Amino acid sequence: MHHWFIETIAIFSSHNMLDVAEVENLRNQKYVICPAWPYVNAVPHLGTVLHLLGADIYLRYLKLRGADVISATGSDCHGTPIEVAAIKEGISPQELVDKNHTKILKLLEKWNIRLNYSKTANPFHYEWVQDFYRRCFENGYIFSKEVEQLYCNHDKRYLPDRFVEGTCPHCEASGARGDQCDAPDCGKPLSPVELIDPLCKICGNPPIVKTTTQWYYDFSLFQDTLATYIRRNEQLPENARKFSVNILNEGLQARTLTRDLAWGIPADKAIPDAKSKSIYVWLEAVLGYVSASAELGEREYKDPDFWKKYWLDQDTRTVFFIGKDNIFFHTLLFPGLLLGTEESYGKSFVLPYNVSTTEFLLFEEKKFSKSQGIGIWIDDAASLLPTDYWRYYLAATRPEIKDTTFTWEEFEQRVNNDLNDVLGNYIHRIIILVHKYCDGKIPECHRLDENDREFVTAIHETPDTVADFFDRFEFKKAVSSIIDFARLANGYLSSKEPWKLVKTDLIAVETTLYLCAQSLLTLSILLSPILPETSEKIWATLGQLGKAEEQDFDEAGKLKLQPGTLVKESEPLFSKIDVKELQIQLNELRIKSQNNSTEEILVSDKKQSTIPFKDFQKLDIRIGTIVSAEKLPKTKNLLKIIVNLGSEIGQRQLVAGLATFREVEELIGQRLTVIVNLEPAIIRGVRSEGMLLAAVDGEELSLLIPDQDVSDGTRVT
Repeated sequence: MHHWFIETIAIFSSHNMLDVAEVENLRNQKYVICPAWPYVNAVPHLGTVLHLLGADIYLRYLKLRGADVISATGSDCHGTPIEVAAIKEGISPQELVDKNHTKILKLLEKWNIRLNYSKTANPFHYEWVQDFYRRCFENGYIFSKEVEQLYCNHDKRYLPDRFVEGTCPHCEASGARGDQCDAPDCGKPLSPVELIDPLCKICGNPPIVKTTTQWYYDFSLFQDTLATYIRRNEQLPENARKFSVNILNEGLQARTLTRDLAWGIPADKAIPDAKSKSIYVWLEAVLGYVSASAELGEREYKDPDFWKKYWLDQDTRTVFFIGKDNIFFHTLLFPGLLLGTEESYGKSFVLPYNVSTTEFLLFEEKKFSKSQGIGIWIDDAASLLPTDYWRYYLAATRPEIKDTTFTWEEFEQRVNNDLNDVLGNYIHRIIILVHKYCDGKIPECHRLDENDREFVTAIHETPDTVADFFDRFEFKKAVSSIIDFARLANGYLSSKEPWKLVKTDLIAVETTLYLCAQSLLTLSILLSPILPETSEKIWATLGQLGKAEEQDFDEAGKLKLQPGTLVKESEPLFSKIDVKELQIQLNELRIKSQNNSTEEILVSDKKQSTIPFKDFQKLDIRIGTIVSAEKLPKTKNLLKIIVNLGSEIGQRQLVAGLATFREVEELIGQRLTVIVNLEPAIIRGVRSEGMLLAAVDGEELSLLIPDQDVSDGTRVT
């Protein structure tokens, strides 16, 4: 590059940067990034992974800015959702936790989510939490009292928080949990005995009230301190601040620290008299942010005091990525716990710097529900498309201000328009043109015209724009500004028309393609937090050493490419999608998953000829009668049939491969046997709500029916 050009660009850049808002220097600034811990009772869906993804993007961004950053999250292994799920599967909570935690770790790797991911069901966390509460107990913030608690006579157990559901006493919404109302306009914390018409989650029977002794953490003692903290913390988003203030105005109350549960952290090592009690999941899971940091220090650095360098330094910024239903636990409950140790660790804990709170992500205007086949889970998503597609969509539509709903139409538009047409096509065009007109090497940059200078300005200023949005936790705008830059670059290329100039002004062509190639380097760095795989492909194609994620964020705004660098040939980075085809593939994945689940129930070990009786008991098998049947269009063997299963269940719709074995007319009135408690599946766009049982011998099929006339809905045992 000519010396006169470097000086011109330096002067030009310095002059124009005066008009751009100054971005804070984050070099060596300490951060702890803390996304909400997902329950390990199931594979996360898109709404759950949103917080892990947001944390991963922000952590990657901070590393580009030179910050000293660690993360802390993991699988939330205790609490009633885990026990309820384990009971339904007929396995122990530990078996469920181990199985799902391993699965989630593999899925996070597929999603390129690189967080320090631990789990609460591990000895390190147990001991750390017990030691923490021993200090709080010694400081006088924990007390005991006799309380009335719900008890299920049928299951012979107390029913804490999520073992019970009922009507919220505040907003009268149904389905309120024993610890919190989920209604969007309420969200108030609850205790089980407050619920109206409560029911046991296990058996569905109404519980009774019994007296037991529990230990409480007295949050009321920190009312004034927390009110001051909320008032002075300007980083909190408005929704988190407003919700917290409303709770404070009502007055903080002591909350139960212990539970009558076998599955959880034993409380007696912290509180000597709390025999046979476990620590309430929410009052131990939030401490996982600190215990996971301590575990990281011992595992990676062999330093037991590693965590103190972050959590006991008042200059550290602890940032939490959560949903709006968890605001209370992170803005008031967690800080209240940290205050309870006073300075027994040598210094006071730093309180949350920001609680980046999102609204709900819905699926086609509905809540995610695996039992009803509503939503997309991250294992299915990773099987359908490269995870960069999903990372982009979730970042670009992050529900930062109001609830957002996933629609297939918008997903298709984001992928086909933003990723493929704008970003992918531009990058691919530049690589092709460099190979066609410059022998596959970065060309020289010559004198600039006004259009060139405007494009250089965009290269200089876009990183600061992106950084400003990330610093304000406005991920949607950060993503949008990157795509806008790609659109501008497309426009610049089209306006310069190098394919026409190549015969008359090769110098102008070289300048254009140099600046365009430089814009690819800019995109590579800016995209690395959001699209890590795509970013590295661009970086490698440009012939750059190292990785894009290892660069300094400021380098994205500089003209760094060296003329003569060999550019590799590459394939298009993205391809257009057909959502109708994706939906068919998703349905096929669910059918396969359903079949695998059924096989797991029926045959727990292929080497065994028997299964545990408890596995058979999981199946709800009923007798029914077919009331209608019709062939599914564009299929050879599939029929949609309606089966009457008696007054208790009613009619169910099934999709079954019977067309090659039976005429539609002869099926009407046919008795049959149906498994009714399998997870529903969508087959060729039609919902199937059960599985009929049949014996197939070669080309002959026999439906399994009772040898005597019994009523529809009769249970098979």
